[in-house]
Amino acid sequence: MNVLISYLKFWWHSKNEHGVHSPFVFDLVTQCFYERTNHNAHQHLSKQDSKSKFLYRFGAYFKFDHCFIPDTIDSNHKCALALETTCIPFNTTDALINSDVSISKAPSCIYLNSDSLEPHSMKRLIAHCHRDSVIIIKSIRETKQQFEQWNQLKALTEISVSIDTFYWGLLFLRSEQPKEHFTIRL
Repeated sequence: MNVLISYLKFWWHSKNEHGVHSPFVFDLVTQCFYERTNHNAHQHLSKQDSKSKFLYRFGAYFKFDHCFIPDTIDSNHKCALALETTCIPFNTTDALINSDVSISKAPSCIYLNSDSLEPHSMKRLIAHCHRDSVIIIKSIRETKQQFEQWNQLKALTEISVSIDTFYWGLLFLRSEQPKEHFTIRL
């Protein structure tokens, strides 16, 4: 029941492209979130899996050099992200920070599970990110504690744009943009 109430509250406060006044977020919403072209890559994804299709569109829109994904990621999501970029698995946030592959030199996508968020390691991770890096956090509303952690992360000064899509939280480090938070329906 709590999930239903949470979703209804989200839906009431969320916007679509008509409620977005940031050019960056408007383009992201119209050309990625709501773009429904039937890509050839969708043949590889389950017809019922709209989340994987979203991840594919997201990766295709940003054209990341690397996508860092946890070992525990759902195989459909891993497949969706791997279709457009080089995926590099990791098992902990600390292992990612200490890896040989630099996340600070190229546009990268970092996919995290919300149950592994620790404010200290997240601050260290963000300090290593490139300004064009994007952090995707899965299931930010799964528990009250995870949603509180999401709110702490989006409040960090390094984060300029945050987007809550109910299922995912997206964090952007775009230094040229004023700090804004969006709640967007997928």
